[in-house]
Amino acid sequence: MHLTIIRDNAEKPGLDPLVNEDFAELVTMHHRDLLVYAYALVRDDATARDIVQDSFVAAYENAGAFDITRDFATWMRGIVRNKWREWLRKNRRYQLSDDELASIDAEVAAWQTSRATMDSPIFEALETCLSRLPENLRETVKAYYFEGNNGNETATCFGVAPAAIRKRLQRARNLLKQCLDRNLELSTISRGIHES
Repeated sequence: MHLTIIRDNAEKPGLDPLVNEDFAELVTMHHRDLLVYAYALVRDDATARDIVQDSFVAAYENAGAFDITRDFATWMRGIVRNKWREWLRKNRRYQLSDDELASIDAEVAAWQTSRATMDSPIFEALETCLSRLPENLRETVKAYYFEGNNGNETATCFGVAPAAIRKRLQRARNLLKQCLDRNLELSTISRGIHES
């Protein structure tokens, strides 16, 4: 699954999943986040999509059970987690420990919180900086960080030694840091000019 930056995803107050138009808007707002969450659980794009689709169907069929004073994203993650457990029972080949699941839950919640409380320049800058990396570094970053391969698996993908992957990742991180520092500094300066 490729990194996709989502902008303007803050949930609007008062959306009611019992109202078809509101439910459709909630699906649109949370679909990508739930795909990322499901992918973190199953590490397979097609399976993640199936789980999220099944979860939205289940949510729609049980919308009356949703307490509108609660967070819709949290409720949906619970449904995705239950659909994932159903998938696990049918496909015993992949298991996550409770600690791994709790870690994934915490990371997704932190990501959503940071996105909701931060302006989007950091995410836009990251997307821009990733696109500017040399292709071999960009593909290595994708294989290692986004596809979840370890160093040896990434090395096998590219037909190089694990030490070469470590060096590529180090170079990529350094270039990303420099690029992010420049872009965020320019963004801050630009915002200051527009606010004056």
